[in-house]
Amino acid sequence: MNRIKFILLIQQLYIIKVLLVLESYLNRGIDMKKISLLFAFLIVGVLAACSNDGGQSEQDQEVPELIEVDLRLPEGQLEAGAAVVLEAAVTQGNEVVEDANEVKFEIREEGGTESEMLEAEHKGKGVYSAEKQFDSEGTYKITAHVTARDMHNMPSKELIVGNPAEQEHHEHHDDSTSGSGEESHEHGHGHESTVTVDFQSGTELKVNEKTNLSVSIQEAGKPLTQAEIRFEIWKEGQEKHEFIEAAEAGEGVYEAERTFSESGTYQINVHVTKGSLHEHQMFTITVK
Repeated sequence: MNRIKFILLIQQLYIIKVLLVLESYLNRGIDMKKISLLFAFLIVGVLAACSNDGGQSEQDQEVPELIEVDLRLPEGQLEAGAAVVLEAAVTQGNEVVEDANEVKFEIREEGGTESEMLEAEHKGKGVYSAEKQFDSEGTYKITAHVTARDMHNMPSKELIVGNPAEQEHHEHHDDSTSGSGEESHEHGHGHESTVTVDFQSGTELKVNEKTNLSVSIQEAGKPLTQAEIRFEIWKEGQEKHEFIEAAEAGEGVYEAERTFSESGTYQINVHVTKGSLHEHQMFTITVK
């Protein structure tokens, strides 16, 4: 017998008891006003019991767990022109979600204003996937838009195709050698650029210790504020590049934290973006 049936049985027994009491009072010739008053108290008791049961039933209803989305992207170096499989594994608690209403992948290249949406197909066991061929080198932001069971989740990750830093370096070299000084200034990569980046790493860098990376950026001698600053970090001799978003800590000052798990020499490419401005400068640090 479940809890609700048990409560209903108790209420029925309570009502029977009320009727028996009323019958005994009537047989004894007690005044009807007193009987009516007693009956009212007993009815209030029944209603209170029903009310308490309803409140407890609402409390007993469990709040559904949030859906979780594991966005899975290929690891390792990707070459331009390669077909890439994007996957989103959707779960709710310990249950895989196989009835998602909609799963899409949004793809936007760094610095771009337009994005592409890809419909995902359910491959089974809560995994939804789509395939995309990346023809150009660059850094792409991949966002999985998942709607399931009246909830929405949209995690994002970065996908690096080729070596975008090297590509930008070649474009910068081509612009500065073949283009005019005015053209180079417009792109923010020529010798006439008015942007200066002062990199500071604080104290001596040590392995497995949290490091504060800080840059002071000026444009035409004034602090550059409300810009998008990203640190592109990689260890010499390795192909894996990591991108870290920096937060504005003051006028023209941007900071981020990172812990280096290995000692050695690292390259840091500071990307500066604001409107049509896109500047980047390289720095070298040593972790002991």
